[in-house]
Amino acid sequence: MFENNNRINAQETMFFLIAAMIEVGSLIDARLLAQETGPDVWLAYLTGYVFALPGILAMAALSRRFYKHGFVQYSRIITGPAIGCVLSLALAVYWLSVSAQALRGMCEIIELTLLDKTPMEVIAFSFLAVAIYIARYGIEPLSRMSVLLGISILPLILLVFAVGIPKVKLDNMLPFMAEGPIPILKAGAKGIADWEEMSLLFIIVPFLSKPKGIVKEALYASAIVAFIAIFVLSITIGVIGANGAKTSIAPPVSALSAAQYPGMFIERLPTIFIGLWLMMVLPTVAALLWAVALVLSQMFGLTEYKPLIMPLVPIIYIIALMPQNIIEANEFFRFLTPYGIGILFIMPIILYVIAAIRGMKD
Repeated sequence: MFENNNRINAQETMFFLIAAMIEVGSLIDARLLAQETGPDVWLAYLTGYVFALPGILAMAALSRRFYKHGFVQYSRIITGPAIGCVLSLALAVYWLSVSAQALRGMCEIIELTLLDKTPMEVIAFSFLAVAIYIARYGIEPLSRMSVLLGISILPLILLVFAVGIPKVKLDNMLPFMAEGPIPILKAGAKGIADWEEMSLLFIIVPFLSKPKGIVKEALYASAIVAFIAIFVLSITIGVIGANGAKTSIAPPVSALSAAQYPGMFIERLPTIFIGLWLMMVLPTVAALLWAVALVLSQMFGLTEYKPLIMPLVPIIYIIALMPQNIIEANEFFRFLTPYGIGILFIMPIILYVIAAIRGMKD
């Protein structure tokens, strides 16, 4: 199934994208969406997915046109060396910021729920040490780990949350679109930025054993992630309501706490859920660390990306720990919303249109 040739097959590609997408931000989405749309959280997320699809398809189709090149190379082919260099640097900075945000979010959740007396610095350092080890070995081990985690962890996450179904109150999901479609459309537009890790489509195609299938794998991966997120968000709102989600740091965890009852065959559901979910955060940070090092090595004409991994780690660590508390962290990383829309939606569509008009492809 797995060949040691630095190539990944269709199944590995799909799970690599899924594992990269399942990260701590998904636990916080319910609160942010509830603040903007009330009980229509699931609809706002679905709208964001629909809005993000053109960008996802453009990234996949663009990379398929240049399946022999990474983003650094084909961005220069399409726009010229100067603009291509700027775009590559913007992508690297974006991934660096997203990895710092994922690391900070993970530290906040662990500190609040599992290790309340452990300094955040220790949690972040320990996590990065594991991510460094994985990132140094490249995309093949990352994809293998993603397959193993996806097959074993994702069904357990769904099972744990399915326990909360009997506690769902349909009244908590009403009224439907009480303020009309505008808040949902606004939240959906911002939701494009929630698909950060799908930007890895820009660079993974040269590593695929069958590059022509990347569009299909991207669609499968994004659809599975959307299903899991909507399932979790729907049960969360159904159990604790929009008002409960607005005041909780991690609404899905609060929903599981409320869904517990004496004599359950599984106790401490929130702890189990957090443990499972956080295991999916490791591929995210490791994949982004690998991606940044790879893009920078190609920009500087290096033959190896590994020497760049260690210098990047302190940057991620410092950025992640700069905010003093969770409120400051939310404000600090707010810039990733417009940044993400530019990277995930505007840039791939423009590059694809230019490449298609000029007939550029491998």
